[in-house]
Amino acid sequence: MRESEKIRFYSALENDVNLKREFIKQKNLWAVSSSIGTSTHASESNVNTFLYRFNTAKGLDKGHQRLRIKLNSYKVAAAVMFALLLGSVAYLLQQNAVDDQSAVFYTETYVPKGEKSELLLPDGTHLFINADSRVRIPSNFSATNRRLELNGEAYFSVVHDVENPFLVETESITIEVLGTSFDLSCYSDDELVTTTLDEGSVRFSGANNNTVNGRYLKPGQTAHYHKSSGLFKIHKTEEQNDASAWKDGKLKFKDLPFVALAKKIERLYDVEIEIDESLKYERYTGEINEETVWAVMNHFAIATPFNVETVGRKIIVTPKKNFK
Repeated sequence: MRESEKIRFYSALENDVNLKREFIKQKNLWAVSSSIGTSTHASESNVNTFLYRFNTAKGLDKGHQRLRIKLNSYKVAAAVMFALLLGSVAYLLQQNAVDDQSAVFYTETYVPKGEKSELLLPDGTHLFINADSRVRIPSNFSATNRRLELNGEAYFSVVHDVENPFLVETESITIEVLGTSFDLSCYSDDELVTTTLDEGSVRFSGANNNTVNGRYLKPGQTAHYHKSSGLFKIHKTEEQNDASAWKDGKLKFKDLPFVALAKKIERLYDVEIEIDESLKYERYTGEINEETVWAVMNHFAIATPFNVETVGRKIIVTPKKNFK
């Protein structure tokens, strides 16, 4: 591909958000299918098969239709770009790490804010991946070497295999799974790592803290690990399926500070929220269910009177003056 064609292609991506998102999705499909497969290159049939396994959820805003055909005008260019420039797009990271036997590289799949995606691994394990999340999968992933890295949130349905535990590595702890359904939230910019178990059993390890290593979680329990303090607590899950309600386009929260809730809303709607210091620790309990972000913010503004101003995709929240 000539340099001028590359420039035109990247220019089109930068100037069209929907086209860029579609390109990211298609590139992630190509990358994951090629890295996990038996060959180093994905054939057309492999990619088509993988499309059944990796389905992007629809947007939450009513009436919002995602463009699926617009990429066609760049089809030939994109096919070449996948092959030649895999490492040049920010959402995909491939790094080589040499071990005693062979080189292992990692494919990182990123789900942007405002999106949700699904992934079926070769061992049959199913992942439902939340917005602004990254999953790193080693090239030697197999039925006997089941491990991956997560930064973000995902719901796992892991195929049972006593002889080959499934390992989920986060930046702070590792979760060992046999055959289990659970939700794991481990965003790097969140203080808490939260694990909610629906079925099966998980064991924690990897933290430099004896209160964590070797601890087990039972169905109906939720574990919170505080990264800065190392505090680890297990308690009964208050409401079944609340932790994974995001899969169905819902966001449930209880007694949550506004500053923490704002992070969830930012990921859900792909917006930026700036909150006045005096409002950051107002606490809320409730549920967001497929509403527009403007409607959501106005609900909060009624509960705790404040002004809402929008500048592009930025939402600015300030207290109402002279309110009594």
